[in-house]
Amino acid sequence: MRLACLTALLTIALAIGACGTDDAADAESTVSSAISAVAAGDSDKVCSKLTPAAEQKALVALRNNPVGPNIHARTCEEALTKLHASLTKAQKAVLVDGEVGDAKVTGDKAKVHVVGAGMDVELQKRDDAWVITGGFFN
Repeated sequence: MRLACLTALLTIALAIGACGTDDAADAESTVSSAISAVAAGDSDKVCSKLTPAAEQKALVALRNNPVGPNIHARTCEEALTKLHASLTKAQKAVLVDGEVGDAKVTGDKAKVHVVGAGMDVELQKRDDAWVITGGFFN
C-alpha cells in the first residue's frame, strides 16, 4: 500500500514538473522563433507573436531607437520590414539562431532573455499559447 501511494505521489510530482518544463520550453520557443524571424525578415511571423499592446510598444521603441536608425511606421509589419532592411549582416547573424536563455515562468507569465541582444522579453500565456507582451525592442 505504501509503495502504491509513493508511486502515485511521484507520478503526480513528475507530471507537475513536466508541465512547468513544457511552459518554459514553449515560452523560449516563442521568443526564439520571433528573433529568428526578425533576422529572416518575416515580419508577419514576428508580429503574430506580439499582443496589440506589445506591437504599439515596439513601434514607439523603434521610432525612438537609441542604438540604430529611427524607424517610423504605422504597423508592426511595416516597422519590422524596415528594421530588417536596416540590419547589417553581422546583426542578422547574431539573431538568426534566436538564441535565448532559460525562461523564468511564474504562473501565466514568463520572462526570456535574448542572448546577444540584451533584451528581456515578457510573455503571457493566453489560450494555451505564449504571446509577447513587452520587452521586445525596449
